Amino acid sequence: MSSLSITTYDDSARLLVPQDVAFNFQQDSNVRTLNSGSQSAPSVGLLYVPNVTGVCAQSLPQNVTRYQALSVNTPAFAIAPWISPSCTLSYLQAASNDMAVAFVFYVPDQINAPLASANSPTWDLGDSGHWRSQTAYPVYAVASQVGQMTMQQLSLYSGNADSVLSPQLLAVHNISSDAHLRLLINITTTSSGGTNLPSIWIFLLIILAILIVLIGTLSLTMHIIQRKRRNDLRARIARGEVNIESLGLGKLTVPQEIIDRMNTYTPSANTIVPEKGSSQASPPLEQSTCAICLDDFTESQCQVRELPCRHVFHNNCIDLFLLDTSSMCPLCKQSVLPEGYVPGKITNAHVRRDRYLRRNAARRARHAAAGNQTSNASNLMLFGSQARGSTNASAHAPPIEMTSIPEHSGMQTAQAIPAAPATTQGRREWARGRALAMSGLQGASLDESEQPEPRTSKARKLLRRIFPSF
Repeated sequence: MSSLSITTYDDSARLLVPQDVAFNFQQDSNVRTLNSGSQSAPSVGLLYVPNVTGVCAQSLPQNVTRYQALSVNTPAFAIAPWISPSCTLSYLQAASNDMAVAFVFYVPDQINAPLASANSPTWDLGDSGHWRSQTAYPVYAVASQVGQMTMQQLSLYSGNADSVLSPQLLAVHNISSDAHLRLLINITTTSSGGTNLPSIWIFLLIILAILIVLIGTLSLTMHIIQRKRRNDLRARIARGEVNIESLGLGKLTVPQEIIDRMNTYTPSANTIVPEKGSSQASPPLEQSTCAICLDDFTESQCQVRELPCRHVFHNNCIDLFLLDTSSMCPLCKQSVLPEGYVPGKITNAHVRRDRYLRRNAARRARHAAAGNQTSNASNLMLFGSQARGSTNASAHAPPIEMTSIPEHSGMQTAQAIPAAPATTQGRREWARGRALAMSGLQGASLDESEQPEPRTSKARKLLRRIFPSF
């Protein structure tokens, strides 16, 4: 949608002349934006014709308004006929020298022809549109009849007011006879230029802004949801509903303050510790030997530490293992961390690990339930035939010979245990290695519930920073 209005302006008094006194023209269409320019220009300015010589000036009326006839610091709109590429370039260069804020072209001698579109070859100067990018101000095109009419009026409104208006009109409207009456043009258009590049960039910027807002909103929502999941996981751990050993994406160890709260004592005569090979029944989980270093507990000479599972080890043997290696008892694989203990930081990786474990547990439960149903159906089908043949089968069955099973059948022979080093440091590392081997953490294969998540690529890690639930 575009509009064009040309009115008479008193450049001396800086006032508009009443429309019924001087020239006035308005049109709501037939304006083309050939070039939007790189600078923002006002839509209102005084019309003038740039100074050119030669063939380009032959079709102009006499005494048209020139740039020198305009007052200083007034926006100037140039107007000229579109005759040839060379003349058009000359007019554009002259307007640039005059510091014009816009240019209006028209094709002469095409009274009944429609105004060509902005992309028409009519406005081609033979440089593949290079002139559009080189022109900093907006360039418009109007219909031929509008342009020629405006040019004729510019030849009239180029001098003083008494050369255009009668003395009676000047007196009635209080206009000075030596006032400078000029033509004021006002162009309003929504067109974005011949190349349409600005509108495409605006459209792309709008789409980009919408995408950024959507991505930011989605990312913020996921961060809020993931924060709630971390808080829920922390609460479940505090209630003892989660095995924190399974959440240890690295190694989960025992803090020193928890180790210090465990029961520590020195074996004495009052301590019930059975001797090796004694036939006397020992209380549950009581030991006479440290399972890590295989040394007997010496009465009144060594300190031992009792874990929550009631297994007993030398302090030097078990403390280093719990501090640096694992939080599980080397014998029974039970965690020594107190119920409700929450690690220092619950991360999104812990949340994903917990979700992964629960999903696998639910899948195994479904498979087990389906297997039980199949097994029960098979047993029902076989029960009838087995019952019918049980009487005859028992009558002719051969006698069963009862044999005793060796005490150690099916057990593997224990491997030779290397001797402990003589130095204190070497013995500590040896004891640590023994505890690690006993706990099954070294070289042991994890079952499906303990399998870590597959390794993620760098791109997926980056996506998880933006979308933590991904």
